[in-house]
Amino acid sequence: MRKFAGDLRRLRRDAGLPSYRELGRLANYSPAALSEAVAGRRLPSLAVTKAFVRACGGDVEEWTARWRELAADGPDRGDAPYVGLAAYQVADADRFFGREAEVGRLLTLVRERPFVGVFGASGAGKSSLLRAGLAARWGAHLIVTPGSDPITELAAALADGRSAVEVRAELAADPEHLRVLLRRSADDLLLVVDQFEEVFTLCEETDRRWLVRALTHAAGAARVVIGVRADFYGHCARHPELLEALHLSQALVGPMNAEQLRRAVVEPAARRGASLENALVARLIADVAAQPGALPLASHVLVETWRRRRGAVLTLAGYEDAGGVEHALARTAEQVYDALPEHEKPVARQVFQRLVAPGDGTEDTRRRAARAELEASDALLDRLAAARLLTLDRDTVELTHEALLRAWPRLVSWLDEDRDALRALRRLTGAADAWRAHGRDPDALYRGAHLDQARRLLPRLNEAEREFVEAGLAAERDREVTRRRGVRRLRRLVACLAALALLLAATAAYAVTAQRAATRERNQALSLRAADTALGLLARPRDAAALALAAYRVAPTTQARDALLLARAAGTATKLGDGYALPPGPVSVTHELGPDARSTEFTYRLWVGPEQRRAGAVTVPRDGFLTLLSADGRTALAVAGPGELHLWDLRDPDAPRRTATLTGWPLPQGVDAAGTLMAAVEDGGAVHWRPGDTTRTRLPVEGVENVVPLDDGTGVVLSRRDGDLRHVEVWSLDGRATPVLSRPARLGLVAGPGRLLAVSDVDAERLVVLDGATTLLEADAVPERAVVEFSRDGRAVTAVHRDSVWLWDLGGGAPLALRAQGAEFNWVRYERGELLMVESRGALWRLTPDVDRVIREVCADPVDVDWAAHFPGLRRPPLCP
Repeated sequence: MRKFAGDLRRLRRDAGLPSYRELGRLANYSPAALSEAVAGRRLPSLAVTKAFVRACGGDVEEWTARWRELAADGPDRGDAPYVGLAAYQVADADRFFGREAEVGRLLTLVRERPFVGVFGASGAGKSSLLRAGLAARWGAHLIVTPGSDPITELAAALADGRSAVEVRAELAADPEHLRVLLRRSADDLLLVVDQFEEVFTLCEETDRRWLVRALTHAAGAARVVIGVRADFYGHCARHPELLEALHLSQALVGPMNAEQLRRAVVEPAARRGASLENALVARLIADVAAQPGALPLASHVLVETWRRRRGAVLTLAGYEDAGGVEHALARTAEQVYDALPEHEKPVARQVFQRLVAPGDGTEDTRRRAARAELEASDALLDRLAAARLLTLDRDTVELTHEALLRAWPRLVSWLDEDRDALRALRRLTGAADAWRAHGRDPDALYRGAHLDQARRLLPRLNEAEREFVEAGLAAERDREVTRRRGVRRLRRLVACLAALALLLAATAAYAVTAQRAATRERNQALSLRAADTALGLLARPRDAAALALAAYRVAPTTQARDALLLARAAGTATKLGDGYALPPGPVSVTHELGPDARSTEFTYRLWVGPEQRRAGAVTVPRDGFLTLLSADGRTALAVAGPGELHLWDLRDPDAPRRTATLTGWPLPQGVDAAGTLMAAVEDGGAVHWRPGDTTRTRLPVEGVENVVPLDDGTGVVLSRRDGDLRHVEVWSLDGRATPVLSRPARLGLVAGPGRLLAVSDVDAERLVVLDGATTLLEADAVPERAVVEFSRDGRAVTAVHRDSVWLWDLGGGAPLALRAQGAEFNWVRYERGELLMVESRGALWRLTPDVDRVIREVCADPVDVDWAAHFPGLRRPPLCP
């Protein structure tokens, strides 16, 4: 054993010889217990050994094995005859001593009175007296605690084989039904309601009233005894039924005296054939006598002493080896603190700190504090009191044992860390009490350094202390206001002058802003009027362009920009032959009248390339017309007459040739870009064919209203009617359909490069552009008869209706909407940065959306505007850069 102790001392040296006080903080054991562990007089307990080794950084498993080898031949370590900190139960009656006189008096009172209240301070031993004393000697009994739902607790205790839910329903319906159930249970039954204070701390008001009524009316059917903490005595008086039932039926439980305590610790061991050294009994009584909760404290430390007994004798050495009352309290305190929810731990720390008076050159002492000072929940205080760490009275709280101040390392560290702040807090608490006692005398408030220190303590103060400090701060602010009042008087004139200057500056700024706004509004009005006039002058493009440019310089409104673009486009209008018959492309087609009005044929002249070189011609009967031209300019389709179509090959535009005459075929609604696929609606279905085919292929679909070939010739896109819905679908040439969208409206279709598709919702005047299943554009207010076209590169889409033209950039650019008064357009197409617009009289307008470029082109010639007529009173700015 001495070698074991010597090895422990060497382990401490290897750890750097920390003090026993520091080891106590790390191990949660008292310094005395740790010092005794290495003295070599006896084998320390396993718990102390493990804590010591862990604090010194040793191998806990190795030292545990060594300890077990030494302890293998030790004394019997059976169950101790003590219950520790727990209350004695009915089954512990054979080891419950010291309260024989109180049990006898209580038995007599219960036999005389049907309803009895047992009152006592927290830790006085009420529960042990009621359970191991009264109930154990009575006979038939029931013991319950109210908890948060007393009806359920009573129902569970009285179910007796029945459903507890049914019993609870019966009790909830009628509190007096408890009397019936108790009478059925047993003759001369004793009902003990322990911890009755939970009725006031945990129960709802309705359950509280129910239990009071049920118990007071049940007295007579059974003997009813309630155990109540003394600080809730006044709560009982608030209920008239309880007040009447407790009249002359009360028992008060006080602390054990020395003789009672001696019997409580000696007799349980004697019943087990063991004994206590007289020195141990004397020491133990001296340590816990007159303390609230003396028996639990003694019982708890005796459990540890029992494990260290020598044969059948509990020795003082074993008691000291267990750490005495101090160690028992420290371990319990640490376990209770660790089990607290995180949000309650800071509150618990403040509670313990407030219950200590820090010593100034002396040791710390415990202090009694009012409950209101702590501002802690009843549940937290009850939990700490149940662990015998605190003792609760009616209005006050204190530490159960001053040994906590020395034996609990966590509390010691709290006090060491905040010692100066705690002293200041104690002084502040006294000052606040004195301030209120003197009728809140302003002269008693803190000032200066004391007030600054109190301000830093604000987060830790209770309501009364905060009121005191805030009153001091308010008084300090008032003094500061008085001090500064003279300074403010001196500065008032300067402030007034500064305010006046600021007001004048603000007035001037407002006037300037208002003038600028009025000028801007006037300029916008003149610009809009001039732009509208310019659109009316499109027949004279130069004058219209000059006026539109002037309007744009005055105010760059959207209307002025549009007028400028249209006027410039009108000035570039060209006309081939008798006018364009189809939208311009790689091959443009114009009307060309025959030799005389009696001619039986009609001629369409071909023009090739951007330079519009004159090429060959296509002739059709007088009653016919050219209807389709493929995007690559290689294939054309003409209507020769009713039911007769002519197919033309334009690959050699200088010598176009007719390749086929189709009789009885439907009129195609479109042709792909290469001129290799045509499609039409026939008898409610969709058909397609290729040039040179002698038959048409019909798709397995009905209700078709529109059909056009895909641009790449791999299929067709069609719209079909199904009830109130129109469905747009893409069909492959082998008859497989892919849905695109469905709308409850008439739909128009235009196929573009790749998988681009424009769908016109005719009824809603809405245009939707898709790339496969992806929506690229949704535009509103597109008229029913608008003609929609894609640019050849697929980057833009256009629409035209009479004098209105729209351009949408599918890459996300800003849209363009134009209206040319007095003009009417048949086709519009966007190519190579220009908007090509074919006017109804056959002229081609080329519109450039680049405003800066248009301005440079207009300014290439002299610009003349009647400025005074269009912009009266306005200074003329430079029109051209």
